[in-house]
Amino acid sequence: MEEVQRVCQYESEHTLPPLCGTLQVTSASSSSSGPRASIHPHLVSGRELAVLMSKAHLILRSIQLKIGHDLLMQVFHKQLTLASSASQSSDFAHWHNLIISTAGLMKSIQTVSGKDLSHFMEQWVCRNGVPRFHVSFSYMRKKNYVELRLKQDLPRGYSKFVGPMTVVVQEFDGHFSHTIQVEDISTTHELPCHSKIRKSKKRKVPLSHGEEVDIDVSSLDMEVPVLWLRVDPEFQWLRQLSMEQPDTLWHSMLKYERDAVAQVEAIEALEEFPSSTSRDLLRESILNTQFYYKVRVQAAHSLAKLITDTASSGGSPGFLVSVFQKLYGSQAHLTIVRYNDFSDIAAYFVQKAIVQSVAGVRNMHNQCPKEVLSFLWDLFKYSDNQINKYSDGYYFSTLVDSLALTVTPKVAVVPTPLGLDVAKIPVAIMTSESQAILQEIVQGLNIEKVIPSYKHSITASCLAGLRVLQKNGHLPTDSSLFREYASKDNFVEVRLAALKALVDIVQAEHSEGDMNFLLDIVENDIPAVRLWVLQMLASNPPFTRKTESKLNTLTLVERMWSLICVKFSHDSRSRNAAVDVYSALYGRLTPTCLPQGLGIVIDLKEKVARSSLASPALSPKTLISATDDTRPKTISPTPPVSGLLQKELLNSTPSPVIPQIKMEPMDTSPGAAITSGGSTSTGSASVKSLSLKIPTSHLKRPLLPYTHEGGEFPTPSPELGPSGAPSEGSLSPYPSKHKKRKSEHKHKKKNKHKQKHKHRS
Repeated sequence: MEEVQRVCQYESEHTLPPLCGTLQVTSASSSSSGPRASIHPHLVSGRELAVLMSKAHLILRSIQLKIGHDLLMQVFHKQLTLASSASQSSDFAHWHNLIISTAGLMKSIQTVSGKDLSHFMEQWVCRNGVPRFHVSFSYMRKKNYVELRLKQDLPRGYSKFVGPMTVVVQEFDGHFSHTIQVEDISTTHELPCHSKIRKSKKRKVPLSHGEEVDIDVSSLDMEVPVLWLRVDPEFQWLRQLSMEQPDTLWHSMLKYERDAVAQVEAIEALEEFPSSTSRDLLRESILNTQFYYKVRVQAAHSLAKLITDTASSGGSPGFLVSVFQKLYGSQAHLTIVRYNDFSDIAAYFVQKAIVQSVAGVRNMHNQCPKEVLSFLWDLFKYSDNQINKYSDGYYFSTLVDSLALTVTPKVAVVPTPLGLDVAKIPVAIMTSESQAILQEIVQGLNIEKVIPSYKHSITASCLAGLRVLQKNGHLPTDSSLFREYASKDNFVEVRLAALKALVDIVQAEHSEGDMNFLLDIVENDIPAVRLWVLQMLASNPPFTRKTESKLNTLTLVERMWSLICVKFSHDSRSRNAAVDVYSALYGRLTPTCLPQGLGIVIDLKEKVARSSLASPALSPKTLISATDDTRPKTISPTPPVSGLLQKELLNSTPSPVIPQIKMEPMDTSPGAAITSGGSTSTGSASVKSLSLKIPTSHLKRPLLPYTHEGGEFPTPSPELGPSGAPSEGSLSPYPSKHKKRKSEHKHKKKNKHKQKHKHRS
């Protein structure tokens, strides 16, 4: 369930690429989906790769449910046999069996099972997105059937689902499974009921796991013989599902259903029904040691949310504190916690979850109640680990995290003396609660230096608590302490906690010094630390393209491009993480801090080629392809320009790039200028040619070859006339050879005439 939720959440936010194992390119005429590229582990970020691995595991599980466990094992055995024989063969023609591909695996599945899974592969492997369902139902008493309404939402990251779906209806006489066919966005299905309405307070109901349970149906609607309803209970498909049914049905599901996934779904749904019945049922779920421990943990968190929602109507954190005291309180007095005993691992995780849930309770003013702080102080005071054979480092760090969770934003403005700097506010001006929290955190840091815990977990929690105090205005923001703990002399876990606080400071304060400190660590530290820093910067960027920040400078762009192209050219994981950071900061477009217009833009609307520097109206954000005059293409971010080249670009006015030069007869008028001529065809796009009309005075000196950013154009040749002879006004930087040949021809003809006349005489 956790993998499904992680994949669905990532798909809705980022849209995963298709899971094709080989390169598949389809023409536009044969498929509307376009080309699909394969996914290589070296070309995706670490978070995306982890989600892709989870999605691949879930798809294989779906294939197992479709063809059966035994047939899938036969497919794997066949692939291993082919690979083993290929490894021992000297013929390289069989070596392709050493690497399994998507097409090869599907061919083996079809050969072994005899089932064609092409439609399944097209929907779940070759496409991206997941379906999202909203389900509701109503009982029709006259015809004795359940009308199920299923609707699909198709926002970004979600796709339409077509196929069979399993629906399980738990009735008074047992559970019944139905298979419906989903073919449209909104569908309605009629599911027949097998139970009849019987007016009795208690009855034995057979459940899905084969056990018969006495259920008190007096609190249920006797007109409806349905206890609860579930859609796709086995998670056959990768989907998101929201179910609408009355709170009484959720109560029955949580109380009597033994499936842990169903119990978690019921607990999450009860957060929307704040009532005394829901609170009592969640309390019983926490106290029930027969439940799975993650179900009890989820019940503790949901109970804290219910208490917060009902704070105005009498909800008190004492309701959750009493649960903790009943489970872990001393026999002498419930307010005193007994000695730590972590031999029961399930009880240990439930104990930590209850402490964190109590710390998250808020009153009607969104402030932490004093009862919660008193409860936490007692835990710090009476926590004793003398007779426990397990370390309490992680438990104590949980107490520190819970203490930091009670911190709320500072509401009251404390008057300060005139002329006192805000960054130098003494501790005496802090509130009593924040002073006590700060004192406990400092004491934890000092104890850690004498008796360190496993992986210094308490130190990491104390650093996180200090950052929470700073973030809520109880302490002035100061990064010097976190920089000291982030140095290479400390343990890795401590460094990561300090670096996380520095990333948060950079995001909130836009500190240039802290940003440079993080980039220095990325450039010079060990691979694990630099990868962690890049991932934190990608998830919490200091700014985005839509926001303004003083960190958005050309120096930052150059450093990021240097990391991507030079520093991490050999480290694919760090390089992909750096690409994620760059994408989070600037997106796919050119950074706004760069000089606008670097490169050539072909404007097919006016059919001319221009330099983007000479024409500021044209921006390189959208480059029109010369082979497609209807579809704008987004280009990759322009690499930064630094040094002397940047200075030249800013101070000079380069001439426009002319792809083709056409000569026309010379115009001797003194006001002649450059005008447009005809158009020539270049490939599949029509490019506007340019004609030059220059006054006669400009021909007194030879013209230099035309230069541009990419090199030199050769000196243009004179344009020929219709008869093959040069035109009269053709432009040439040198004396016309055609005129010279014409004068020589006339001179020879004249001399020849004289010779003939002389011969006659």
